[in-house]
Amino acid sequence: MRVLLTTLNAKYIHVNLALRYLRACCRDLPHTFILDEFTINDHPEHIAAAIYRYRPDLVAFSCYIWNIDPTLAVIQILKTVRPDLPILCGGPEVSFDTAAFLAQNPQVDLVITGEGEIPFRALMEQLAGQQHLPAGGREEPISASIARPAAERLAPGPVPDPAAIPGLAWRQGGEVVVNPPAPLPSNLDAIPFPYQEDLHAAGNDLRQRTVYYETSRGCPFACGFCLSSATEGLRYFSLERVRDDLERLLKAGVREIKFVDRTFNAHKKRALAIWEFLLSRRPRARFYFEIAGDRLDEEMLAHLNQVPPGLFQFEIGVQTIDAGVNVLCNRRQDWERLAANVRRLREMENIRLHLDLIAGLPGETYAGVGKSFDAVAALKPHEIQLGFLKLLKGTSLRARAGEFGYRFIDRPPYEVLASSTITYEEMLRLHSVETLLRHYGNSHLADHALAYLAATAFGGSCFTLYETLAAWWEARGLLRRGHRQRDLFELLAAFAAGLSGPAGMARPAAPGEPYLEEPGAQREAGHPTPPGAVWPERFYPLTARQLDRFYQLLKFDFLYRDRSRNYPGWMPPSPLTQEERSNCMAQITAPRSIEKYMPELAKETPANLRRHGFIELFPCHPERPEQDESTLVFFYYGPPGSETRVYCLPLIEIEPQTF
Repeated sequence: MRVLLTTLNAKYIHVNLALRYLRACCRDLPHTFILDEFTINDHPEHIAAAIYRYRPDLVAFSCYIWNIDPTLAVIQILKTVRPDLPILCGGPEVSFDTAAFLAQNPQVDLVITGEGEIPFRALMEQLAGQQHLPAGGREEPISASIARPAAERLAPGPVPDPAAIPGLAWRQGGEVVVNPPAPLPSNLDAIPFPYQEDLHAAGNDLRQRTVYYETSRGCPFACGFCLSSATEGLRYFSLERVRDDLERLLKAGVREIKFVDRTFNAHKKRALAIWEFLLSRRPRARFYFEIAGDRLDEEMLAHLNQVPPGLFQFEIGVQTIDAGVNVLCNRRQDWERLAANVRRLREMENIRLHLDLIAGLPGETYAGVGKSFDAVAALKPHEIQLGFLKLLKGTSLRARAGEFGYRFIDRPPYEVLASSTITYEEMLRLHSVETLLRHYGNSHLADHALAYLAATAFGGSCFTLYETLAAWWEARGLLRRGHRQRDLFELLAAFAAGLSGPAGMARPAAPGEPYLEEPGAQREAGHPTPPGAVWPERFYPLTARQLDRFYQLLKFDFLYRDRSRNYPGWMPPSPLTQEERSNCMAQITAPRSIEKYMPELAKETPANLRRHGFIELFPCHPERPEQDESTLVFFYYGPPGSETRVYCLPLIEIEPQTF
């Protein structure tokens, strides 16, 4: 029997771990298992054609909120050309409200709910026509907890006895039958290593993809918005098994491993042991962990201080800093401790930090989201994700939607539109803020200029800066377009000009007045200010000196990003003459100066430094813009594709005759 295991991933680089577990649990059965993955960006017609050409006897789809709609489109095409082809679905999106899903989608024949290893194994045994088979093709034996015997009686249909398979939903005549759930595998080590076939395949494309791996199942928390709350308790793979699996992946040259444990540091000693093992292997791979930031202690922080830069990335779910909102979500979090730990991690400068927020949580207002945003932004993580609450099937918040006045899209991804404490208009504003956050904040396109603008014009509030910038974009129809990097700099320069009136005489706007027009500017034709696009937050007008300082910082950010030397019109002119620039370059690229100021570039020849470098004089140090501190900056771009390196040199260090 030819069984095709497939899914539509969000990106090509992702791999589906669930399908590989199912394949691994059935290696000994006399079926031909074909695993092929597509993406949500592929056309359903092309996916269906590829599946059809495999001539499968059964197709199993892994279903999530991000892929269920295109998956059903693929299934509809397959059923049109092969009505007899059995279709099996599994995954989080079909594990809840399963009867309704089958009733609404007659093209789907079977659904496996929950963790799939036990029911899928039982199903494959039935289709193989026997209960137990010799484990000739396996490295690890399947324990009795995984290899469930099938019943002996037969029934008509594609599955001999569907009633005997736990966790299976199926059709009996015109009725949908949902069997009792399958027991959860208690001994996770009985589940075979899922990537064996990938590592043995010619070419081993795992080296170019993100490999998902888990060391545990379950979560110590029961947050009302998370599917992990649907199961209780934590189960672990043994440390011996984890070390063995990771060793195999690293030896195979895997470059990126994402641990999908819901809270990786829930068990301190295990987390430390795994981190220690990874460090001992001196890997070239990168590792991603989802952790609870407030569960780090001094021992863990001391251990993390030894991690080489670029090896680890932490995703920390803050979601909100409001303790009352957390209570409504059945969520425990010590914000003060979390913030202190993030500050410690930032000081180490060796671990990339990604912090999450969720807009739309029960009881949280628009202002509350802004307060959480500013608190997280103050920690200076490498990335802030402003997400939006989704009322997932099986979560307690979905069951309590009426209690909190939720209005949400009742189809994937089930996103909240409004609640009793936040309006739809406010949620739209937050979506605009998220767009600008992606363009500027998370890309780090203009960090220095934006930080200065937030401090001077918006009282230190990054959230107010982003929402005001978003209103300015919305008024000009900019949110509905794509933008090049150079455009983003141009727009930020124009926005700042609108915060200062003629000759620096800007004034705050009166309530309701559209206060973000550049002096003398006309609104773009066809794009009048939409209702609600300008909201009542005030800004502090920039003086002429502050605006000039902002442009200097924007110039610094631009030069860091753009090596073309095709300078935009807003950029302040250089104070250096060509002769002064040449003299500075000759002095800075001399061996003695390289050794003193730029030892990392000691292997580069002076000629190469001059070819790939650029010098500019600024009236301030980019990290201390409020002070008048003339600073000579050397930008070393390196060959194309290299990351820019920046060296700031106090002017007093340069020989006077240079100027």
